[in-house]
Amino acid sequence: MNFSERESAEYLHTLGRLYWRAGNLDRGLVFLLLAARVAPDDVAILKTLAVVFIEQGAAARALTTIDRIAGLGEEFQLELAALESRALWTAGQYQEARDTFSDFMTKRSASSTTTPVGS
Repeated sequence: MNFSERESAEYLHTLGRLYWRAGNLDRGLVFLLLAARVAPDDVAILKTLAVVFIEQGAAARALTTIDRIAGLGEEFQLELAALESRALWTAGQYQEARDTFSDFMTKRSASSTTTPVGS
């Protein structure tokens, strides 16, 4: 992706987020879909897109987007688990959503390495 495409994707992503935050989900979704078309491997754009799909009740599309992000690298697995849990809950798959969220919390606890105060 060249510099101009990168700037275009960022601009479209920003517009999509602004419209979404202002309550215009449909218009925000259009801009986010365009941004994802310009930058199909941009994790930030794809995560925002998944959140908007969840907000609109399009759980299947959100889960497809989450799978796309997961395919981009292992480093995104932990943060995607919470998002996947929300999408599953939206889809009415409550037990699977609970299990996914429980796994997320377990992995998150294991990955956080806090040192006691005074050590």
